[in-house]
Amino acid sequence: MDAQDFNEQGVLIRHQREVAHYHGDLLRILFIVIAVLIMLMQFTGNGLPMSSITLLLFVATLAISAGITNPVQQMIHWFNLGLSLTGLVLFGSVAIARLHTLTDFFTHDGLTGVITFLFLVSLYLATRTVRAIVTGSNPAVASRK
Repeated sequence: MDAQDFNEQGVLIRHQREVAHYHGDLLRILFIVIAVLIMLMQFTGNGLPMSSITLLLFVATLAISAGITNPVQQMIHWFNLGLSLTGLVLFGSVAIARLHTLTDFFTHDGLTGVITFLFLVSLYLATRTVRAIVTGSNPAVASRK
């Protein structure tokens, strides 16, 4: 339970413990930035090798996952880990196929490399959160089922 206190005016102040090794807040931001970049990439003239429906479903999945990520539910962190890995594999394979030199990175194909890098960072953050759950080093997350 959170500690409670009152200020000079008698207003209730709630003190919350910081959740150790929880990176969901950063992950939410990254997922939304990635979703926006994926949508922008479609307008640069060199879209992704997937159908419009698949692309929109992937963008919607990123947005929904960002919206429901919170420090108390374990399952969403495992889902975020899988989503980050899927994005890294999909966009990383496209980036490797399209980017052959450093100058290619500064063309419209470079956006694929940026998205891949962001998925790599999101994979790292999701892994740290899941590791805290698995090892029990984050009791606020690990104790809730």
